[in-house]
Amino acid sequence: MSLVWSVALTLMAPAPQGPPPPPTRQVPAAADAAVFDATAYLRDGPLADALAPKPGGLTADKVAVQAIAESPSVAAKEAQIQAAAAKLDQTMIAFLPQLSGKAGYTRMSKAAIAFGGGYSVGAATGPEAGGDPIPIGIGPCAMGSPQMCTVDPNTGQPLTLVVAPPFKIQIPLNSYSLQAQLAVPISDYILSLLPAKRGSETRRDAVALARDAERVKVETDARLAYYNWLRTIASVVAVEDSLRRVKARALDVENLFHAGSATKAEVMRLAAQIAQIEQAINDAQVFRATAEQGLAIMLNDQGIDFVPGEDVIELPPDMADIGNLEGLIREAQSKRLELKSMEKSIGAVDYGIKATRAGYFPRLDAFAEATYANPNQRFFPLAPVWRGSWSVGAQLTYSLNSALRTRAEIREYKANKRELMAQIELLRRGIAMEVTQAFLARNKAIADIELSARTLESAVEAYRVASELFAAGSATTNDIIDAEADQLTAILRIVNSRIDLRTANARLLYATGRIKPNTVQVYDTRDKATRG
Repeated sequence: MSLVWSVALTLMAPAPQGPPPPPTRQVPAAADAAVFDATAYLRDGPLADALAPKPGGLTADKVAVQAIAESPSVAAKEAQIQAAAAKLDQTMIAFLPQLSGKAGYTRMSKAAIAFGGGYSVGAATGPEAGGDPIPIGIGPCAMGSPQMCTVDPNTGQPLTLVVAPPFKIQIPLNSYSLQAQLAVPISDYILSLLPAKRGSETRRDAVALARDAERVKVETDARLAYYNWLRTIASVVAVEDSLRRVKARALDVENLFHAGSATKAEVMRLAAQIAQIEQAINDAQVFRATAEQGLAIMLNDQGIDFVPGEDVIELPPDMADIGNLEGLIREAQSKRLELKSMEKSIGAVDYGIKATRAGYFPRLDAFAEATYANPNQRFFPLAPVWRGSWSVGAQLTYSLNSALRTRAEIREYKANKRELMAQIELLRRGIAMEVTQAFLARNKAIADIELSARTLESAVEAYRVASELFAAGSATTNDIIDAEADQLTAILRIVNSRIDLRTANARLLYATGRIKPNTVQVYDTRDKATRG
């Protein structure tokens, strides 16, 4: 607001040097004047009705809860938790024995295995019926013959060979198969299962902490937006009340001008001040509309009823266990959820390194297979009938390329860990600065409350004296204008100082990590969320 800033600059400027002003008639204060009560003064003025809490009105707590429920950033974090839970399920499923099945049909071209024709004889039996077969021998066809013949082992006489017809085996043209396979990654159970499981769980926990940290941030931002909205209400009301007083004085000066007791310059000076205050009112109204629109967007509710429900004129309760700045910084660095989330992320990286190291060692797998096929290739000759077969075994494999790839993956993990550690250190320094700013802002707000009360007391009394002196003809229009500007500035300062204390408390609670998420989300493996 341009008027407020111009008044503030005037107050900070050095006092003008020169001869003392002519003596004026002093207006004595009331003999029975009581001690000035800033809170009572605010409750008796126009700000009392504008800032008075109404039943069902907005409060910082109500705004914070609704902001969390409607926050897209919190919803995104919750989706990341679901994704992390699904990743954990994927990790566990990857270590289960791999059971697969396959059914197939194949139509093959015509083919056969042919066996040519030839001579065929049976084995001769022994001399006794039922005796053991005697192999057929080979010998000369006749005494002194150079040719060899098949001979009877009993008589030594040549045998007559029987010619067997040629035959062949037909290959079935249609092939059907049903197969079931089981693979058990034995080495993975020994080397990778536990670190991979813990790594996925730690990553899920890190995302959950990040979600909670986002909730706390959204809650704090909502409280600050709420208090800034109340600040704009006070600005509009205070400046409008100032305009009412200045217009009354302008009417008095105009009457004095017509009576010949005031100059045209005094009339124009008050007219200029009215224009300046009207401009300040327009600025304040724009700020108020902007704050209300920001709240409506944050709460995702364009039909919200902007009615105050929290008493900001009354001083808030003091924070417990403030301690010193160093203690608050240590507390923040031990409680902030952002730090805990990043520390969990480092733990997940460590588990990832342990799980990846399994690639350095040979891989041991057990397997089993069952086949039910028509025809079954394990049986000869092939026949178009359904037959079953099975096989079991184990295999040990080692890949040099896998070991080299594992080494590169571990280097990547370690680089990511160093990056996370640097980010944690950067966050710790940022938190220390954030706590320092919030701590000093709170101390300043506490001091401003007392100082602004003294300033308001002086400004109110100065305006009263100036008004009475002006009515008595002993004060000028400039005196009234200056006293009005001082009073307006003092009113805005005392209201802002009380709101500043609330915002400083909210910032300090956030910076130190004392705010806890007010809603707990529990996710199961089926991606269902329940609010508790």
